[in-house]
Formats: sequence, structure tokens, C-alpha cells
Amino acid sequence: MKPNRHSLALLGWAAAVVTSTLVHEPAVLAAALLGVLLLSGRGRWALATRTLKAVAAVVLLISLGYVGMGWLGGTLDTAVLLRLNLRLLLIAMLTAWMLRDVPLITALSGLPSAQRWLVIVQAQVALFRRLAEDYRLARRSRSTVAPTLRQRYLGAGSLTLAALDKAVHNAETVTQAMRARGALDD
Repeated sequence: MKPNRHSLALLGWAAAVVTSTLVHEPAVLAAALLGVLLLSGRGRWALATRTLKAVAAVVLLISLGYVGMGWLGGTLDTAVLLRLNLRLLLIAMLTAWMLRDVPLITALSGLPSAQRWLVIVQAQVALFRRLAEDYRLARRSRSTVAPTLRQRYLGAGSLTLAALDKAVHNAETVTQAMRARGALDD
């Protein structure tokens, strides 16, 4: 069976991600990041903005942790920090571009087992988004003032526990239903 263009794009993404982990020169990583930005086509700035919003907290946390440990240990190497951040941004940009332009269900058309697992994952993501939106709307409807930081932490904690409970329950239910229908017998 001949792979379709979406399957080839998915393989290209995987190869690009693996390749980016093997590159250790910050100039090459920066050039690759610029190349991805230029090649991503229409909506490149929206894609870059969405990618930066998605990874900004992670980049900041990792960078501050590395700077703190390097400063305390006296081994701060800014080249390592630059390389780490560029690689993280490059992989995030590649992934965001792939998710925007490649329909995964079509890309996995030759792999029915992978398609089934993709459907399960997509259903779980939709469920968690709806759960988070329900919690957000519930908090907003019960309060006339903005919540304090402590209240937001408590809300995030209760949302996390609810999501974990729902994930375990749904994973068991879906797995049992699929097993009963022979979908996992491959």
C-alpha cells in the first residue's frame, strides 16, 4: 500500500523532531526555527504566537531552574541554556505546524490500530476540555469578584482530581467496550 501525502508529512515531522534532538549548534537550531517559520505558510504568525503561548511557561520554568542551579553550583553555561530553549521552541513549532496541517486520522490510514488509539485520545482530550470549561463557568457563576490566588490553586487542584477520576473511569470503560467488540485483539 502506497503511503499518502499526510502519512509522508507525519513521517517527515517525526524525522525532523529526531534530527533536531541530534543538533547541538545554536546557530543551526536558530536557522531551522527560522526555516520552519518561513516554510509554515499562511498563518505563520498565528502559529508562532500559539506555539509561544503554549510553551512560554515551560521555557521560563526550565530556564529559571537551570539558571538557579547553575548560579548556585557555579557552572552556569549560557550556550546550553540557549541550545535547550531553541530546541524546545523548534520542536514545539514543528509539532504545532504538523497538527495544523496534517489530519492525523488520514495520516494513520494504513494503521487501523493507531487510528483506534487516536480516536480514544481525541475523545479524552475533548472530554477534558469540556470538563475544564465546566469548572471555569461554574467558578465564574458562583463569584462576583475575581478569585484570589489561593482560590485559583484550590480550583486547579479540584479540576485536576476530577480530570484524573474521569480519565481512569473513561479509560476503563472504553477499553472494556473495545475489548468486548474485539477491537484490541490485534
